[in-house]
Amino acid sequence: MFLPSIVVACLLPLQVVASVTIRKTGRGPTGYEVDFRYVNKTAERVLIGGGIQPFTDQFHTTGTSYRFNGRYDPHDYQPGDFYVSNPSPQLPAEPLYKWPYDMTSSDDGVWTYTAPLPSGIYSFAYLVNCNYAPNCSIDTGHLVIDPDLPPFQNVQGDQVASSFQVPFDAKFQASPELNTNFDYALDAPKGHRGVVRTANYTSPGSIHPAPDVHDFSIYLPAEYGTIPGKKYPLLYLSHGAGGNGADWENLGRMSHIMDNLIRLKHIPPTVVVTPSFYNLDPSGGKFIYGNKSHSVPVPPAPHVRQNFEKYLFPWIESHYQVCQNASCRAFAGLSMGGVLAYEMYVNATDQFDYYGMFSPATNGPYIDAASVAANPGLMRKGIMVAYGLYDFVFPQARELQTALDGVGVRYLNRVTPFGSHYWNTWQDELWWFGVRVLWKPLPFGVRTGRGRDL
Repeated sequence: MFLPSIVVACLLPLQVVASVTIRKTGRGPTGYEVDFRYVNKTAERVLIGGGIQPFTDQFHTTGTSYRFNGRYDPHDYQPGDFYVSNPSPQLPAEPLYKWPYDMTSSDDGVWTYTAPLPSGIYSFAYLVNCNYAPNCSIDTGHLVIDPDLPPFQNVQGDQVASSFQVPFDAKFQASPELNTNFDYALDAPKGHRGVVRTANYTSPGSIHPAPDVHDFSIYLPAEYGTIPGKKYPLLYLSHGAGGNGADWENLGRMSHIMDNLIRLKHIPPTVVVTPSFYNLDPSGGKFIYGNKSHSVPVPPAPHVRQNFEKYLFPWIESHYQVCQNASCRAFAGLSMGGVLAYEMYVNATDQFDYYGMFSPATNGPYIDAASVAANPGLMRKGIMVAYGLYDFVFPQARELQTALDGVGVRYLNRVTPFGSHYWNTWQDELWWFGVRVLWKPLPFGVRTGRGRDL
């Protein structure tokens, strides 16, 4: 499982040295501390930016204005606190609002910071002489990825942050209001760990990572390849706007969640494919994280669906031992990936029997009586609509639910009680999608999701 203290360090050219240590302390406020150490002899200021946010609680948080969240320093953590996706403020040179993750330096250029972080996934990068992550560039050296925690990515520049997971300590973190135990995303015991890797497939017209080549990541469960001829259930899991196929592993630890779902027998061994939906053709421009190309428009969901149906799905079926029937295939996604999941549900209905719409940024038109009359299969699918209580797509998700309710589609709904539009929410939703939805008997009824054995 998870060691009480983990230290990683490496020496690279130009004497770039860094380490992240997760220590079990046995004392408050969280029972764990995380030490950051980064060497830069010329830096004047270093912040830890990215996915390590200030904390808040249920009583000082709104879903409409980030200004009114608690914004607690982690040193002030209390059980029940959690983080939401607060946009990092642009800080002046001498900040009036001190960013809680401001590193301190010694005379020899060693920058350090220690925080008592609670259970959860944290992504981060070092911001060097730069007070606002969107203005910091890898090319100029203002945004530095931790050299000993390189991100999971297909090619260099596909990811701009590293990540780590902190364990849960019930003595210091348990709360009667919220369950913020994310240990389902820790390493599974040896023998239960699948493998995850990036791969490319032929996609005429695609522009990244090479002409006519597109990318995806794939998780193969520990059992894969040990039973001759066995074909495995298949889940496609999409990223959202401004992301790519490596996000689910690098920022969400998808493989760890799947390992534990399988180990605890919530689901049978399942293959997971996380494709990328940008760069399918040159029409919208090239999107690459490291090139600050976030202005590239999201491609229309029908266009992505058509590409996947024509190129990705057949490629996966011809190269891996996966199920080719709708009964053991699923499609899920977050945010704009949730829109893509809805697109698959409506227009690729015969391809999948299970759909997960996580924080779906849908905006109609929605399913109605005429849709069902033309496509009765819409009524016989396993669907989960999930979103965070503080999620900015809360209204859109509710509109989607209203449409499903209006035609009598049965589905499961998860409202993550600590959730905003961020990775702790989507980890939670993937976990419950596996526990309560994947591969459960159809059609869903009032008892579906009440227990493991249905």
